[in-house]
Amino acid sequence: MKTRKIFALLMLSVMVLSCMSGESFAAKKKTARKKTAPAQQTEQKAPTKKADPHGYYRGLTQKQGEQADAVAREIADAVMAEGSLVTDLQKVRAASRLVARYCSQCTYGNDENRYYRTPYGVFVAGVYTCAGATRALGRVLDYMGYAWEHANENQWSHQWCILTMDGQQGFADGQVGITGYGEHP
Repeated sequence: MKTRKIFALLMLSVMVLSCMSGESFAAKKKTARKKTAPAQQTEQKAPTKKADPHGYYRGLTQKQGEQADAVAREIADAVMAEGSLVTDLQKVRAASRLVARYCSQCTYGNDENRYYRTPYGVFVAGVYTCAGATRALGRVLDYMGYAWEHANENQWSHQWCILTMDGQQGFADGQVGITGYGEHP
């Protein structure tokens, strides 16, 4: 129930900002999806592998990385501001459910630009795989202050975040919105 409240507040703030810019939320979402063509060569590329250990920005322009980061930061801020979320598990669960809601509004599968494997795919372009959902949640976790590992990275297998919550190892799955202590089910 609390996750619904956070998501509603988050979506409301996005809609308000869209209205302030004179563009409807639906139009803004359509425009964002149309702008996912391959990057112009003149645009600055995002950080290298060394500066981007989780592969958030692979194949993206700097602007696309910034767009995805803005959404991830907004989600993290909303979760951390919710006073009823006390434990790490509660906070990470709320974040994973919010990312899963974004995924539910996207198309699952590959795209020619390879946005599906990035936070940009989930938060802006509207396309994802479990790799993209994991990196999108991972970026939110970064902003929340959690260190995490990418389970099954670059494998043809389901992927999720592995992290420590409340002193215990656990998992968070941004694709399906589940979080818990111990091993991923």
